[in-house]
Amino acid sequence: MTLGAYAPAGAASLSSTSSTAPPAPSLTWSACGPDVPAELRCAELAVPVDWKDPGGKTISLTLARASATGEAAGTVLFSPGGPGAAGVQALSRSLPRFAGLRTRMNVVTWNPRGGQSGEHLPLASCATGPAFATPENRREYDQALKANAAAVAACREAAPGLFGHMDSATQARDMDAIRAGLGEEKLSYLGNSYGGVLGASYARLFPQRVRAMALDSVPDHVSPVAESERLQYKGLEEVFKRFVRWCAGSSDCALRGTDAETAWQDVVKRAERHPLPGSAAAGDRRYDGDDLKALAQGMILREAGWPAFAKAIASASKGDASGFDPQGRGVPPQPSALLAVTCADGFRYDGYRAYRTAVRRSAKVSPNFSGVRENARLACSPWAAEAANPPAPLPARALPPLLGVGPVYEYSSVHAITDQVPGSVTVRYDGIGHGLYVNHGDPCVAEHVDRYLINGTLPAPGATCPARPA
Repeated sequence: MTLGAYAPAGAASLSSTSSTAPPAPSLTWSACGPDVPAELRCAELAVPVDWKDPGGKTISLTLARASATGEAAGTVLFSPGGPGAAGVQALSRSLPRFAGLRTRMNVVTWNPRGGQSGEHLPLASCATGPAFATPENRREYDQALKANAAAVAACREAAPGLFGHMDSATQARDMDAIRAGLGEEKLSYLGNSYGGVLGASYARLFPQRVRAMALDSVPDHVSPVAESERLQYKGLEEVFKRFVRWCAGSSDCALRGTDAETAWQDVVKRAERHPLPGSAAAGDRRYDGDDLKALAQGMILREAGWPAFAKAIASASKGDASGFDPQGRGVPPQPSALLAVTCADGFRYDGYRAYRTAVRRSAKVSPNFSGVRENARLACSPWAAEAANPPAPLPARALPPLLGVGPVYEYSSVHAITDQVPGSVTVRYDGIGHGLYVNHGDPCVAEHVDRYLINGTLPAPGATCPARPA
């Protein structure tokens, strides 16, 4: 399957600029500086802080380009996700992953507005934010809201204009400015992780300018939040089932010979009744069931973390929760700069009733992790204004077929996006890794993505990639 009219017939079809397009801003490429591979070249592009006021205040985006190693047929714009991950650093670290793509395509990335590069917002004020909260009633909920507002204030006050224009639709307009600056008539895009929200936002705003879009391990930003959360819980539960099967047959599992799922649920219930002590480093900190579930996510989503997870459950069943948090740091707070994006993109709940409804709903879907995602979403309240860029369907008829790639726990979320566009294909990776092209460099995934972005050729529907050993 190919992209038909969107498939490149040669270099001109990818890199030519429409004769009716407005003049593109010029990009001057030069050496990037220390800690960046010499083969990368960098440029600066000025964009408005507020795209509704194009003549107002601007910020400068840092771009990096890895030129094609063969005859260039065009350019692929790459986002590592985050949100806010610094593209220049990500491309520098992962440059070998793009070797196949670069046989015919230039690869360009950028440091997004207000992101982790620290170029637009002060990291000292924006790297931390609200703590993970688990309110059980309206009084605790109101207390959490006050703490949330106080935790975000320093970042918001450091650059209020920019902080209020961090949503992914605004960043999609930045992407279109980059496309124009590169002289590309249409966008070829590779979005990793939260880069999928940027991709969906771009597709809604500029469907006629999309040539190809590959989305790897991305969240669902086309369905209502309740549905996207259901899909993510579904993925977590599928991974947990794999953990249980592993535990039943592995000598490395401290719970072998017992029902691992029952043991886990008993520990969570025990911690809810009487929060458990952690390591000496935790001091007086105690962990309730929601705390354990939040900490367990990072362990369950890495097969290498399964032995430690099983051991932590076994210890917690005896009253010691230190295995879930050996450093005693608890669930890390969400950075305010990250929340300025996700909250504006609609990943939030408006009011106590909506929050409690979501928690009850998750209990029906996820017996092992319910409430975790809802508690994390509380960080958006009450300081966040109405979502500027809420989830919404894609203009399917105006878009070319998309390529999705998803591991077992994110496949449904990715498929929710690609399923909206006729002819699209989502490749299922039969393993757990997040960010299969860039983070893991899976050769099967890379082959599908490279072929699609270079030639417009999609794999057959139902294509899969085997899991590689962890």
